[in-house]
Amino acid sequence: MQKTMKIDGYEVKQIQLPEPNDTDPHPRLMFNGWGIHAGAGFMAWLPGGWQEITLEASWEREGAGCWYISTPGLHNICPVGLFCRI
Repeated sequence: MQKTMKIDGYEVKQIQLPEPNDTDPHPRLMFNGWGIHAGAGFMAWLPGGWQEITLEASWEREGAGCWYISTPGLHNICPVGLFCRI
């Protein structure tokens, strides 16, 4: 049985890479077993605490690297691996 992870009392999961068999040039990242769509919002645990973020996909890049955080000031942070509230 998988242990539930918590941060500050909130259940969290990590944003994950796409399924290996997803061959789309702009594959969807995974969160809590579901594919993420552009424009999706999350409460992510960042060094400064909980921060609301929005994810977008760039059409100029391919693969999982097409995903970025569009929230001002967080554009250079990779969303893969971030812990977010469920």
